[in-house]
Amino acid sequence: MFYQHLKASCLFCGLFFLFLSTPLAAQEWELVWSDEFDGTSLDANKWSFQTGDGCPDLCGWGNNELQWYQSDNITVSDGLLTITAREEQAGGKNYTSSRIRTINRGDWTYGRFEIRAKMPEGKGLWPALWMLPTDPSIYGVWAASGEIDIVEVLGDKPSEALGTLHYGGSWPDNQKTGATFTLPQGSFSDDFHVFAVEWFETEIRWFIDDQQYATITNWSSSGGAFPAPFDVDFHILMNVAVGGNLPGSPDATTSFPQTMQVDYVRVYESTGSGNTGSTDFLFDDMEHGNPLANGWFSFNGDAGGGGITQNNTDLEPTEGGNFSLETGWGGGGNAGFYGGFGRTNRTSLPSVTHFNFWINPNPVQSYTLEINLQDDDDGDDQFPSPSTTDDEYQFDCVISPSGPCAIAGGGWQFVSIPIEDFFDDNSFHTGGNGIFDPVAVGSGGNGQLVNVLLTVISTGTDVNFRTDNWFFSDETPTSIEDNSPLISDYTLSSAYPNPFYSTAQFDLLLDTPQHICIDLFDILGRKVKNIYEGLLPADNKRTFAIEGQELPSGIYIYKVSGETFSQARQVLLVKN
Repeated sequence: MFYQHLKASCLFCGLFFLFLSTPLAAQEWELVWSDEFDGTSLDANKWSFQTGDGCPDLCGWGNNELQWYQSDNITVSDGLLTITAREEQAGGKNYTSSRIRTINRGDWTYGRFEIRAKMPEGKGLWPALWMLPTDPSIYGVWAASGEIDIVEVLGDKPSEALGTLHYGGSWPDNQKTGATFTLPQGSFSDDFHVFAVEWFETEIRWFIDDQQYATITNWSSSGGAFPAPFDVDFHILMNVAVGGNLPGSPDATTSFPQTMQVDYVRVYESTGSGNTGSTDFLFDDMEHGNPLANGWFSFNGDAGGGGITQNNTDLEPTEGGNFSLETGWGGGGNAGFYGGFGRTNRTSLPSVTHFNFWINPNPVQSYTLEINLQDDDDGDDQFPSPSTTDDEYQFDCVISPSGPCAIAGGGWQFVSIPIEDFFDDNSFHTGGNGIFDPVAVGSGGNGQLVNVLLTVISTGTDVNFRTDNWFFSDETPTSIEDNSPLISDYTLSSAYPNPFYSTAQFDLLLDTPQHICIDLFDILGRKVKNIYEGLLPADNKRTFAIEGQELPSGIYIYKVSGETFSQARQVLLVKN
């Protein structure tokens, strides 16, 4: 009927996204646009400048940046474009730099976008290679209109590169998903590296030096149905910001001038079918510092009450981001209806088979979560309470020390529920056509999904849990269900002995040399210790030890993460 799957968290950055499609067909690309910077000045047929400080419409460029952008800080020579950030007065600012874009000179929907660049270094420096919609009015104010960050580097972390997707509602209801790539040695200021994004209709992938380190297949926009907002023309931007919300201000350690050098920018169109596999429709990834300001709501019941807030320490283990959703309910020992919570997020779902989410329930407690999907059936884009014209579908997720939907005290668990297992609940909302068919009127349907709602029914215990990453999919997310690696090029043994009393061991054999991170977590997903981190050779079996002398009895998870795989397994420590 459904499945649950426990998986421990890992901080290895190269495997941030595990909701991946099935293996992709070989991709072929055709070069359709490029700038090799072989001249002596910026090509005005390909690029235009953005100058000033963003005022009056977007002062500080929306990020409280400290620089004044001007054309004087761009040079082209010896096959390189150079953007120079200087400490000097201009426009009332203490720093100058440059920002250029291809808008109305180079605009594309889908493709491979490849830039070879060398980054600056220093506290407060913020180089970026990124993309924005050419016509942002199509889906609305940022980030409903979308943003693709090919790469950003924070100058005080010069060995780390950030790839990020911005989407969701208009600020402050924006959402983002991102990953970090860390160089095994050196920094991005030492030499040139190739940064690339491959953008398809329902999938976007990030690469550095042809190594894929992130894939996103789910996003949303308040301005349109999936795959909005990433189904219209975008253009390329390149800039070096100074200061701002993300890097902070320069300090005494920052030296000027600093430069970002770009060897080339190349854009390719696909000549093959590289976008296959399942499609995911993100409902919410809980990246909210204040969920109640981002479409979430809660209510009390006749036997108890509670509410929701954000949690920035207990995060789901695959792509937990910065926040999960914290919820807690109490009834003074009384059984019954404690209340509930949910989110209004109008979403068109043309073809889905499963509703999926992560949950981490507290130990001992026993309760039922009535999961309700509320879709608009009369085309008014609303779901009144009660509704006599719309549909509500319900699934009862029973959580207790023995499950079966999720195990109380079992740590983070992934739950996937087939849509066919939801039943049409006419007890309160009495209308609708009796079919879960949430497609927007503008897309040929009779109405979108409006709310996902969870009602808490307790047996008398308190109810406390964290939840994260709610999404719909058009097939079972097999990479989670099977706990399968991204690429099968390793052999990992189960721990032995298991249970163990003092020390357990496990073996790891690699087919290719890789940087490996091995961490140990407790059952609540908290990191206990790092067992190993470093480069391992191929074809040389290594044995690792889990030392339990200083640990209390309980279930532990050891997680092994490499550049092409991630695997977690359980082991039981028993002490007299």
